[in-house]
Amino acid sequence: MFSFIKSFNYKVLMVAGSIIVLANMVQAGEFDGVTIKFAKAPHGQDEIALIEKWLAPFKAATGMEIKHTVIPWGELEALYSANFAGSDVYDVTYQTSTHLNLFGARGAFSDIDERFNGADYASERSHFPDNLVNPSYYKGELYGVPAVIGTIVMYVNLDMLHGAGLQIPRNNEELISAAKQLQNPPDVWGFNSPSTVKDYGWYWFYNMIHNYGGDMVSDDMEKATFDSPAVRKALKFAVDLRCNDKVQPPLGQYDREAALSLFKAGKLAFMVEEPSRVIPLEKENLPFKWTIAQPVGAVGGKQTQFSTTGYYSIASKSKNKDAAWALVQYLVGTEFAHKFNNHYGFVAARDDIDSSGGNIHLQNNFEWAMTTWDGLLPHPKIAQMLDEFGKALEAVTTCDVSIDDQVKETQNRMEKILARK
Repeated sequence: MFSFIKSFNYKVLMVAGSIIVLANMVQAGEFDGVTIKFAKAPHGQDEIALIEKWLAPFKAATGMEIKHTVIPWGELEALYSANFAGSDVYDVTYQTSTHLNLFGARGAFSDIDERFNGADYASERSHFPDNLVNPSYYKGELYGVPAVIGTIVMYVNLDMLHGAGLQIPRNNEELISAAKQLQNPPDVWGFNSPSTVKDYGWYWFYNMIHNYGGDMVSDDMEKATFDSPAVRKALKFAVDLRCNDKVQPPLGQYDREAALSLFKAGKLAFMVEEPSRVIPLEKENLPFKWTIAQPVGAVGGKQTQFSTTGYYSIASKSKNKDAAWALVQYLVGTEFAHKFNNHYGFVAARDDIDSSGGNIHLQNNFEWAMTTWDGLLPHPKIAQMLDEFGKALEAVTTCDVSIDDQVKETQNRMEKILARK
């Protein structure tokens, strides 16, 4: 009835039939005649058909009808806002960290803390590591169950590294030292990481702020703390890479795709990117050995893995919250989550789902995520603040704007963002 796959120290449950998955959640046919409206932005062109296929066993087992609405990513905030303002709302929605508490603070989402941490869900709850769940809370309330966590990794050209007698860098200082020795600009570069607003440059460098022990907002989320030692150190490292030590190409010379092409050509030693590049790179059979490593941090700093998280939430206006909760449980449960994350190469927010497909690179990334992942600040206005941080990062890495001037300007902007109701 059950089959178990062991991968390193984690156990992945593959369920033969959906009724087994639902046994401790709902009774067969419990939601006959109930329609749940489910909205989600797609992660791929094939997702619409796959979602319908993967939900079919759940619908058959419970009798629930699910009306699936596809939301374009670029229109998510506007369309969700319009929907939640009415009475016929989406019962269950998917969104990332940048929007979870924006809508939660507005009262659009139900606080599901009691359901998630209740006795009836205790067995499942035990598979969601606290370091993945705790950053999701806003003022003591939980507005979504984490389903997918994004990570970033550093791609390493091992032939270049070992050819020079070097090892994979363990911190910022070793990274800069190795990059200097391996590069020969303008043809061969030591390092690249996205630094522009368009390329979401804040991905890695926000992680660096955490690494230096700080954040952009105070712990009580009331005050902007951009003008802080941690932020200044993170920006200083970005400036060192591009402007002082010059191991990174000039700003704007290589966007993410161009940098990827440079890496594939064997002309880039280190590249910070998402792990979604792993499988495509392996299929290309590059003419050199490469691997991925955890992004480096400061000497003695906190080792962190960071990116956004995807959540399933229940609308506060939903007239069928029990049915909505049953659907959420299925969406984050082993059967659906394994299929979804394995197909797209994401890391599930559970310690019992290996979505690596046996790939050693992705297995390593899974282990890093489970132990060192550090969540995005759960502030309702985090998207606006990240945009300001991205602008600041891009400004100082032009090598023409002082860190001191930019930090003060951005601090002022963030204070205004927090002051707006």
